[in-house]
Amino acid sequence: MDDLAWMVRDSTSAWLRGYGDLRFDQYESFYRKARKADGSPGDLEQINEEYAQWIEERPSRMLSLLNRPVCAHALIAFTVVWIAGQAVPHLAGIAPKSTGGLLVAAFIALRVFHRKRRKRA
Repeated sequence: MDDLAWMVRDSTSAWLRGYGDLRFDQYESFYRKARKADGSPGDLEQINEEYAQWIEERPSRMLSLLNRPVCAHALIAFTVVWIAGQAVPHLAGIAPKSTGGLLVAAFIALRVFHRKRRKRA
């Protein structure tokens, strides 16, 4: 039987050669850290068990991505824009002059805030 592992990008053979995703690099760095921590060659079976446990304890990539501050800021910005998009037309129908004045004041405040921020940087 021919070895067709070279045809499968995510096969064990490809993973061991370091192709495809970053699993091999993660395992290699974990293995090197485990050997440095003990100062001895270490038991490969024990390191593999610790690696499996370490992988299980880590949060998923999607959760890690959503947990970043950039995503939180984007979610807050989209929420504020959506609420403003819903509230401004209703307020403009009730009190158009007051709403216009508040919008002008908000844009001026944003301009001042960004100008101060640029001066600090």
